[in-house]
Amino acid sequence: MTFGFLYTNILEQKYDTIYKAEEEIAEYCIVIAEKEPKEYKDLYKVKVINSENSARNGTKLYIRVNRQANIEIGDMLVIDGTYVEPDVARNERGFNYKEYLKTLEIYGTVEINHYKVIKKGRINKLILYTARLKEILKSNISKVIKKEENKNLLIAMILGDTEDLSEELKTDFLDSNLYHILSVSGGQVSNIIIGITILFRLLKIHKKIMDVLCIVILIEFMFLTGLTPSIIRACIMCIISLISGLIIRRYDIANSLGISLLIILMNNPFVINSLSVLLSYFGFLGIIVLGSFTIKEVNKVIKNNILRYILNIVISSVAAQIFIFPIILYVFGTISLTFIFSNLLIIPLSTVITIIGLFILICPLPIFGVVEQLIEITINIVRFFSNIGISKIYCIIPNIKEIIIYYIMSIYLYYMLRRDYIYKIKHFFRKYKKIIVLILVISIGTLFIYKNIPKDLYINFIDVGQGDSTLITTQYNKKILIDGGGSEFGSTFDVGEKTLLPYLLKKKIHKLDYVIISHFDSDHVGGILTILEELNVKQVLIPKQVEYSENYNEFLNIIKKRNIKVKIVGEGNTINLDKNTYLDILWPEEKQITDNVLNNNSMIVRLCYKSFTMLFTGDIEEIAEQKLLQKYENTEKLTADILKVAHHGSKSSSITEFLEKVNPKIAVIGVGKNNKFGHPNAGVLDRLSMLRNKNI
Repeated sequence: MTFGFLYTNILEQKYDTIYKAEEEIAEYCIVIAEKEPKEYKDLYKVKVINSENSARNGTKLYIRVNRQANIEIGDMLVIDGTYVEPDVARNERGFNYKEYLKTLEIYGTVEINHYKVIKKGRINKLILYTARLKEILKSNISKVIKKEENKNLLIAMILGDTEDLSEELKTDFLDSNLYHILSVSGGQVSNIIIGITILFRLLKIHKKIMDVLCIVILIEFMFLTGLTPSIIRACIMCIISLISGLIIRRYDIANSLGISLLIILMNNPFVINSLSVLLSYFGFLGIIVLGSFTIKEVNKVIKNNILRYILNIVISSVAAQIFIFPIILYVFGTISLTFIFSNLLIIPLSTVITIIGLFILICPLPIFGVVEQLIEITINIVRFFSNIGISKIYCIIPNIKEIIIYYIMSIYLYYMLRRDYIYKIKHFFRKYKKIIVLILVISIGTLFIYKNIPKDLYINFIDVGQGDSTLITTQYNKKILIDGGGSEFGSTFDVGEKTLLPYLLKKKIHKLDYVIISHFDSDHVGGILTILEELNVKQVLIPKQVEYSENYNEFLNIIKKRNIKVKIVGEGNTINLDKNTYLDILWPEEKQITDNVLNNNSMIVRLCYKSFTMLFTGDIEEIAEQKLLQKYENTEKLTADILKVAHHGSKSSSITEFLEKVNPKIAVIGVGKNNKFGHPNAGVLDRLSMLRNKNI
């Protein structure tokens, strides 16, 4: 274990020091994987060779190349470009891209300026052969399965290649709690072994020869499916089982599970943070710890084989789900109440599809085209369950401590509830009933008192990319969300679903007292629409609308459907939040500005808590700032300890007179990394720097 920690620490330092952000690099490298098509450019995984910095030899990188690039697996390239350091989590408990890349043994991405292919076929012959074999097998599937969607699904189910699957279908599988069907793992490996066994028995091959051939096929299958952790686990455990049979030794499932994990971690210790590893191992542990005993007990009572098979699927699914439930909740923030029914229908179907698919790989005869109908049925079932509301329910996201407690309690309760313990439990509760009730009452009372003790005011600025979003928590636990960011024009990224909603759920927030929308530009309201759909919102504050937009129309539809209260506010309104906290609405005024109407009529909010103040300025520009200076010339209404700088630091905002009037100690600018608008503007930063000498 000590060696493992030392080894991991050395690797950690290597990841942090070997490449520098924005460094211009020129390296020789070999393409080691097929391209990954992205929205604008393609990604290729490469291994660095013959570097002037010897420490870089053998390191793996992503290179980002234009779509027209003629690059193949095995090509030796000379590249020059800019190294882009992977992003770390930019919100509390957010997605850490740098740590994710470590699970893939990748050090970062290089934006390619120039590249040249200098040699072909320079990769390991086994990998090259495997890549070519994979193309042949895909071609065999294409000969039998004609519909593109069906073909891509079968390729995903057998070869683990989801590259050509539509994002819509992937989302449907995820929402219906059936995504494990797309990632080749233990179930698929078992189905493949069943198919191979049927084939070899038809050919009357001797049992020991059959086992040896199965081992060889499983090793090749690991390479064929990309050596993902879940497939390595399943294949290694299966290989150990086959070897045990060959040498006539008892197969120990726990030992084989441990050996497979050790092999994976020896290659890359960071893979312990991989979602696929966690789901694969915890799901299998659930079946071992909870499922195996239950199945054994059920099989003693149930004699009908069909009923046994159905119950075994249900028990295995429930046992696996119990163990992966907190992981799914931690990563995605959702639970499914239909997983038993969806798995009960899909697992038998996927077993038949996988076995027939195996025969298609070997011998693509038209007779096997019957599987296309089964694939159609599978897709329809998946889409049916994905559209049921209870298939995807957003929940409060647990932290690591809570997950550990969950596992301890689950295992403890399970073993306590086995038949030999039930009598003891009943006796214990009867004997100590009064003490148990007293402890429960004290615990609930303590929790209630703690929740109602006044606390400090908290302001969280949420990184939503190119946009604004701020969460305010008052001393009496009122929750206010001001704006919610949004995607840039043309982007399909849903900042509400992917960033804002998970952020709130991780902070245990399922209810918002107020949602404030400064104006209806996408970079302020885009993520809010998802929040209104999924969380309990008491009231929404908006400014008077002078221009209707797609965002506003969608907003109206949501609040009508969800029956959410809306209040139109403007200059002069005050919103009392609790004892020491209120909001002053300073803008817009009744006579609205006609120039750039959405931005200049943004709601301007001044948060007041005891002697502390903060000013939220939406996207107002110079014309609105001048009017505000005139309106509040002889007052302190614009002064604030913290200023949320207007319009993301645009050159059209933050004039010197306005900044001097606000006179903030802290200025906050909400911008997206490498945004195309040039925010924040250099002139705005200069004006803030001048203030810094005085105050900021």
